[in-house]
Amino acid sequence: MNRLLKFAFSLVLGCWISIGLSSTGQAFSPSFKAGITIYNTVTGVSTRYIGACEGNLNFDRADIADLGINTYRLYGGMSRWEREDDDGAYGLPTIAQIKANPDVIPWEQWDAVMTNPVGGSDYAFSGTPAELWQGSARTIFETLKQNHIRPVLTIRNSDPGWGPNWALQLNPPRTKDDWNEWWEHVFATAYWLNVRNDYHVDDFEIHNEPDNRQQGWGGNQADYFELVRVAADAITYVYRTYLPERQFHIHAPKTIGGSQWPADTLKTVPAYFDTINVHNYDRDISLYVRRVRTWMRGTVHARSPLWLGEWGTYTGGYNSLNFSLNLIKNMIRASQPGDTYVYGSHIFSLYGWGRNSDFEGLIDADGRRRLSYYAFRMATRALQGGRTVLLSTPTSSDTLTITTRDETGNVYVLLVNDQNSPHQITIDVSQLNLSPEYTLWEFSKSAHDVVVAHPQLNEGKASFSSSAQSAYLLQLTSNT
Repeated sequence: MNRLLKFAFSLVLGCWISIGLSSTGQAFSPSFKAGITIYNTVTGVSTRYIGACEGNLNFDRADIADLGINTYRLYGGMSRWEREDDDGAYGLPTIAQIKANPDVIPWEQWDAVMTNPVGGSDYAFSGTPAELWQGSARTIFETLKQNHIRPVLTIRNSDPGWGPNWALQLNPPRTKDDWNEWWEHVFATAYWLNVRNDYHVDDFEIHNEPDNRQQGWGGNQADYFELVRVAADAITYVYRTYLPERQFHIHAPKTIGGSQWPADTLKTVPAYFDTINVHNYDRDISLYVRRVRTWMRGTVHARSPLWLGEWGTYTGGYNSLNFSLNLIKNMIRASQPGDTYVYGSHIFSLYGWGRNSDFEGLIDADGRRRLSYYAFRMATRALQGGRTVLLSTPTSSDTLTITTRDETGNVYVLLVNDQNSPHQITIDVSQLNLSPEYTLWEFSKSAHDVVVAHPQLNEGKASFSSSAQSAYLLQLTSNT
């Protein structure tokens, strides 16, 4: 093909792609040009675990599969699975009695609450009965196991409603009887899930936002450190005694965004956890993640996994296009190598907590998927699973991008144009050995993570027009 024909062909191809990407079916003229060059140079790995926090309005395997998430966070504890003291004798059994014979715990009661919960819902602790998802903890954990989803479980003595009432006397634990009850509950939770059953719930968080009194923790920081120590002792005993070949993880301190507690926790009780887990609802998660990593340096946890146990929003916004695009940008930041890197994360939340609550999820009370659901899904498709991250060099800071390669050699280029003008994008992948045809997804106000074209590379380059306020995902297959 001579130069003139090549030029004509590229013009036709560019126009065809631009028209295909326009939500109205009309061509538009990009006002800005951006180039991105992809190199066959590995810079790191993407976030290994991308998932969501649960919500009490639903639990549906189809949603989990559609999103492509590989981890799910649940809020366990006494208000959920021990609403009354399980044996009715406060302070009993003792830790020594449980170690001598775990059957002193009334397992028939644990089996009942986990299999046939009060009112038919495992979420009976959390809201209006008529609104709650109908199903048991056993169903949830069986489903997660069957679908190879990694559960991360919060264990707490009290919840945001300061329930259950009987446990207020151990919030915080002070006496020997208090500690017996806490140790027993933690032991029983881990034992029921993994010894009496085999649900592979091997990640445990110790309470939820203990630095936020509204979340139900009644003690101070020193009390929390002791709560972590005793919980770690119970969990460690379960695994070393009954599951010696199995690895488990304890997450702490589970604090609110901007909190100083992680620094103190790393300094004071580093031996009782192996995973740093914080919350971060900042519009740009980078600043606080960098701060936490600064605290981690020079400690035994300098290289430990860092998780965001909650991020996104708890005040609404999942139907906002601007918020949705920013959500993708934060997922890119979390997968970039360096101080912003996040090992695992749970967006808050997949489903809402109450039909009329501010705690809205990616999916509403009637099962409708909010706009951010599709943004989250597209980014997850590109980033999930600790994929190889390749060096990308954009010519403009207007376009945030990341390139990953999966275990089969497929290459994914994810980019966000959150500017108010369309951009002409040229992506050079000529240094990679890739098949010429690629798949292009768009996320925008009118295109909700949909395939908009199956174009071909032109001399190793993909060229297309991005609409204003949009994100795109290119998938290219290996040529080897």
